[in-house]
Amino acid sequence: MSPAEDRQRPDDAPRLWTPSFWAAVVAMFGVSMVFITTMTYMALYAVERFGVQDAVAGFAASSFILGAALVRIISGKYLDFIGRKRLLLIALIVFLACCLVYPLTWDFTSLVGLRLLHGMAFGGAGTALTASVVDLVPRARRSEGVGYFGAASTISTALGPLAAVQLSGMFGADAVFWFISGASVLALGAVLLGRFPERTPTPEEHARRFRLSLSDVLDPDALPPALVLLLAASGYAGVVTFLNTALLERGMVTAASLFFVAYAAGMLLVRLFAGRIQDTRGDNTVMLPLFALFILSLVMLAVAEHTWVVLAAGVLGGIGFGGITPALQVIGVTRARPERLGIATSTHYMMLDLGVAIGPVVFGLLIPLVGYTGMYLALAVTGTLSVVLYWLVHGRAASPGHRPS
Repeated sequence: MSPAEDRQRPDDAPRLWTPSFWAAVVAMFGVSMVFITTMTYMALYAVERFGVQDAVAGFAASSFILGAALVRIISGKYLDFIGRKRLLLIALIVFLACCLVYPLTWDFTSLVGLRLLHGMAFGGAGTALTASVVDLVPRARRSEGVGYFGAASTISTALGPLAAVQLSGMFGADAVFWFISGASVLALGAVLLGRFPERTPTPEEHARRFRLSLSDVLDPDALPPALVLLLAASGYAGVVTFLNTALLERGMVTAASLFFVAYAAGMLLVRLFAGRIQDTRGDNTVMLPLFALFILSLVMLAVAEHTWVVLAAGVLGGIGFGGITPALQVIGVTRARPERLGIATSTHYMMLDLGVAIGPVVFGLLIPLVGYTGMYLALAVTGTLSVVLYWLVHGRAASPGHRPS
């Protein structure tokens, strides 16, 4: 059965939960579990094993993101030349190998080098897997499908840090590395079992395959919603980076950990229903309320003096940003031409990575001037600007109603 046949019922009604879609969801869960577990644990591992300072140890975590970003620059262009499943298999084999090699690193430099390679494998696998899913699900249920697909990574966001803390505390570092190796095997096995849509590049694409222009890195049709995501993601990064110290300053020691549990719960909740609403009632029906909730959560964090306010902000922020990210992704790939789906996908992720990278730097400069309250209010202003940008680049021209099949 071909991938096209696999995603249709015999009566031609659009079917979402096919074996191949299940395989993609399981693969995303495994890959995301490795990502979030190592991001949580790697700085501590660098300090404990190699004795580096905390500021330097953070690069053991962030170098993974750098590796992913480097690969995404070219993976969109060459995705269909390599083949989606072939790239997935190559990337996941390297991904698994990196998990197994962590205990063999001999100094901090080798650890950072391995993290770069691991991130590159993650970037290649993520681009190929997401592009495959966008083509795999019926167009009429695209937002719903991408939302469910993203829920797999949301679940790992809650479980990964817990696994890192418990396994390292009870059994040591090797247990963490065996755990992520198992998650990598799960992802690789799922991809081996799945059938993923492929696209044959045109003769014109073959003729210019060795040329790399700006349009081969960033898709002009997908870029406007991706720029909206860049603004929103910078606000999200400010929350993640500074929340612990902000709440500690206010004497709310336990509130930060509870916030992220609430955040993950809100994110999982929205990804289970928002996509279906976007497909049936149009982009603006979900995007505008999601932005409003995200901005409200930032304002609540700016003034929070009680734990329940922090928890409420976590739920609202998870619903807001957790829904905005896949919704903008669907908007971007739907605006793009079918033959540029891979580039549109990498455009989305590059802007997401850029927002997460620059947000802490830009807004961190405000803290000595306006404090954490002022910084979170500035994040809320940035969220408001992202709504304005969304309306200008897409919202005012968005068509209401059911997404065509």
